[in-house]
Amino acid sequence: MNIVMKNVGVLSILIATIFLSTKSIWTKLIYLDSLDPVFVLACRAILSLPFFLIPIIRFDWCVVNKKKFAKYAFIGSILYLISSITDFVGLLYISASLERAILFTFPIYVLLLSSDLKRLTSYQVMLIIFTVLGLGVMFNPTLNNDINDIVIGGLLVFVSAVFWAIFIIYSKKVVTNISPVIFTSSYMCITTIFLLCILLFNTSNYYSLMLIKHDTIIYLALLAILCSIIPSYLLSYGLKRISASSASIISSIGPIVTLALDVLILNHKLSINEIIGVIIVIICVSCLTRINK
Repeated sequence: MNIVMKNVGVLSILIATIFLSTKSIWTKLIYLDSLDPVFVLACRAILSLPFFLIPIIRFDWCVVNKKKFAKYAFIGSILYLISSITDFVGLLYISASLERAILFTFPIYVLLLSSDLKRLTSYQVMLIIFTVLGLGVMFNPTLNNDINDIVIGGLLVFVSAVFWAIFIIYSKKVVTNISPVIFTSSYMCITTIFLLCILLFNTSNYYSLMLIKHDTIIYLALLAILCSIIPSYLLSYGLKRISASSASIISSIGPIVTLALDVLILNHKLSINEIIGVIIVIICVSCLTRINK
């Protein structure tokens, strides 16, 4: 029975990883309709909102310090929002596969921001250097395009990865005091409110809403369901059945899945440089993650 449940846990993490790997693909397809990144984020948040409201409604708020909890959720939403916006804006400028590879390096920033740098081993430093070189190799085939777009997009996604790392460090401290499910639901609801406020002040989004195509509506729904709602539940379930280190190994296939979908769906012209670069990044980050675990 334990083996069966462990296999179910592995399958849950695998499916969640595959679904999360499609995020940049659906976003790229949505951008074909010339929609604003914040508008896309807001639509995803609104479609996901009912699923995050349910735990909040059912929670017994008498058992927590509401003022302290509100502070935790507010800070978490700010960090999550910055990471999300910079990521989605960066996708306007770079390929889906490159964006996924850059985001995949966030464990490095978790290590650098949460550890004593003097205690880094030479092996860890070597892995970090080779990760950077791997990304450099992936950048190489796109240099024939607009170098400014590549640099801007890459820097924005890098900022997203750094803020996601800060968010992970912050979340680990917060969930020791409060329920991780309630924390997730709360910061997602606050994030949705922030995004709606941004939309209200940007009148151009009303025009975009009226002209949105049927295909784009489907892509927005898939972005919410496959890349937000389902993975959040699958990851929670999977992490109860297998170790975090095992989950990190499974999730290392993410950049490969995105690269394959980038070629198959978005007709991205794959080069040998990208294959070599993504393999280097995956191996180095996976090794670094296992060491940290």
